[in-house]
Amino acid sequence: MLDSVGGERGPETGWTQANQRFSDWLDGQGSDSQKKRKSIDVWLLQDLQREVAEESYTAGWTAGQLKDWASDSQSVQELGSLPSLGLFREMLHERHLNQGTTWKPNDVIDMVYLSCAAGYADFVVCERQMREPLARGIKRLGRRTQVFRSLPQAVAAISVALEVVSDS
Repeated sequence: MLDSVGGERGPETGWTQANQRFSDWLDGQGSDSQKKRKSIDVWLLQDLQREVAEESYTAGWTAGQLKDWASDSQSVQELGSLPSLGLFREMLHERHLNQGTTWKPNDVIDMVYLSCAAGYADFVVCERQMREPLARGIKRLGRRTQVFRSLPQAVAAISVALEVVSDS
């Protein structure tokens, strides 16, 4: 945020292009947002399949238990309740449901770090492009994290919050 020179980009993984193709496909699927949300959830589970497999193994689940969990419609809702992953899911929904979305290589990095920050912090500062999807996800999940476009705005809000705490 304070560094005016960006860091080196990592290797292209295909995530940007895959999400662009998926968004373009969703754009042509009519206007039923609930069906689209379900499709996005399947997309997310597919993207997380390795992590889900590793964690279920670590937890000692059998293949049958994992299959039962994955086929239960509540499984994605459970993922959505996690502090960071829940917000990542909401941001993914917001981006994919926004007709005509253009995905950029840094979007996944922004979404991962911002959802993590907002999942565990009270105040988050981010650029305009990701602010709206993050703020809507926070609202949809009923969380209280405050999202700002600039450091001075965040500092002012933190100062007010500290005054309230010190007065009580």
